[in-house]
Amino acid sequence: SRNTHDTPTQPPSGDGGGASRAELRLRVLRSLPSTHQQYLFKEIRALCRNYLRKWQVPAAEVTPDELLSEIWQKLLGTVSLGNEQAGELTTLPAEWSINSDAPERDGRVVWLIREIGGSGAIAHRLEDISRQRHGRFQPGRGRPIVQLGDDDDGAETVSDPDQPNTLDHVDAHRIWRGMLLTANLQFGGEDDVLVLLRLMDDFRDILDESSGQWPIKRMVDLLNERFPASSWTDDRVDNAKRRLVNWVKRLMETNGLNATDLADLFARVARNQEKSGRASEPGPRKLN
Repeated sequence: SRNTHDTPTQPPSGDGGGASRAELRLRVLRSLPSTHQQYLFKEIRALCRNYLRKWQVPAAEVTPDELLSEIWQKLLGTVSLGNEQAGELTTLPAEWSINSDAPERDGRVVWLIREIGGSGAIAHRLEDISRQRHGRFQPGRGRPIVQLGDDDDGAETVSDPDQPNTLDHVDAHRIWRGMLLTANLQFGGEDDVLVLLRLMDDFRDILDESSGQWPIKRMVDLLNERFPASSWTDDRVDNAKRRLVNWVKRLMETNGLNATDLADLFARVARNQEKSGRASEPGPRKLN
C-alpha cells in the first residue's frame, strides 16, 4: 500500500529515538535494496561530474570521485551502525513512499539526494577540499599554495573561492580549441559549422544568455558584423547549428561517450597539439 509515486520532503517521524541526522541518513541508505543504492551512487556522482564540468574545474584540481567522497563524508560523517540499528527502518512509516521498481521515485532515494543540499552545498564541499589542500582564502591575498601551518606561508595565489570556475581556465580553453581542431578535420576550410564554432568560442556566454534556446538572431547579427561581405540569415545559422549538433551526437554515439568524456577528448586533442608544437589555431580564421 506504500508503493506510491509520491516523494516526501521530510524524513519519517519514527527516526529511532532522536538519532542524529547522519545516523538517520545511514539507516535510510542501508534500508535501500542494492539496485536503489547503485542508482543513488550513480546519480550523486553525476551531480559531481556535471557541477565540475559546469564550473570548468579541471580534473587536475578536483576529480568527480574526490568531490563525491567529500559529499558522502558530509552526509554520513563518521557514524556506524550495528546490525540491530540498521534494521530499524525495515518497517517504515506510512508517509514514507517506497517504489521497488523505480528508484528515482522511491521516497528514500529522493530524500537522500535532497539531503545533499543542491549546487550551493556542492560548492561548499568543493571549497572544503580547497581549504584542506591550500588553506583558507584570505581577502586581498588569495589562497596560500601550501597548507596552513607549513613553514613557508608567503606564497600566494589570486584565485577566489567564491567563484569555482576561477580555479583554472586552461582546460576550458583547451576543450574549445580541441573541438575546433577536431571539427576542422571533419568540415575543413571555411565551412559554416567552423565559423559558428569560432563565434561561440569568442562569445562563451552566448548560449547562457539565451535561457536554453540558441540565440539565432543574435548570432546572425554578430556574423554579419564580422563578415559584411557574406549574407548570414536565420536559416543559414540554424542549418549550421543542426549540422554541428548532429556531428557532436555522432561522435558521442560512435565512441560511447557522455558529455564529460567528450569534453575530456577535446581537451586531450588540444594538449597533444600543444606538445607537437603546431600552430595554436585550427585553420584559417577571418574574424576581425
